[in-house]
Amino acid sequence: MKNTYIRAMDGVYRICIWLSGMSLLFMTFIYLVGIYARFRPDFPAWLHFLPYASTSWPEPLSQICMITFSFVGAAAAYRAGGHIAITMLVDNISPVARKGVEMFVDLAMLVTCAFIIHWGIMGCMDAWYDIVPSLPFLTSGITHLPVPLGSFFTLLFVIERIFCGSQSHRELVQFGSAKAGH
Repeated sequence: MKNTYIRAMDGVYRICIWLSGMSLLFMTFIYLVGIYARFRPDFPAWLHFLPYASTSWPEPLSQICMITFSFVGAAAAYRAGGHIAITMLVDNISPVARKGVEMFVDLAMLVTCAFIIHWGIMGCMDAWYDIVPSLPFLTSGITHLPVPLGSFFTLLFVIERIFCGSQSHRELVQFGSAKAGH
């Protein structure tokens, strides 16, 4: 059962990496288009689905990309052990106490993820029909979906960590690091 869950989390991890990476890449191109459009006001005229071919759309669209990158990327970073961790205390305590601190942190992460998922979904539902003025094909509720989604991914990785142990030592999550030899 553990191996099946770990393999499933490998798939979720890959999705998180690709989604956050593509969000960052897309955000970069959106900013470039926005900068270029400032100097060429007629440039976005071919984008007929945007209101009056304005240049007001790059900023909110790039904010959506940044929210996606932040929350989904944070889930992947948690699984890879690349999250912010204060190790000075943990490195200087006994292994038994370290296990207790790690369990406390995992439980605190469970509570935090559940809180963000609950209130993130409530916030999305409250703003589901509020149109984003510069992006009339999107609503505020849709633009904030990465918050509970990223927290859900993090919750899955916390559950994996509690029941299957840390996966930060595996080659999949070490890809690109000096430790893995890539």
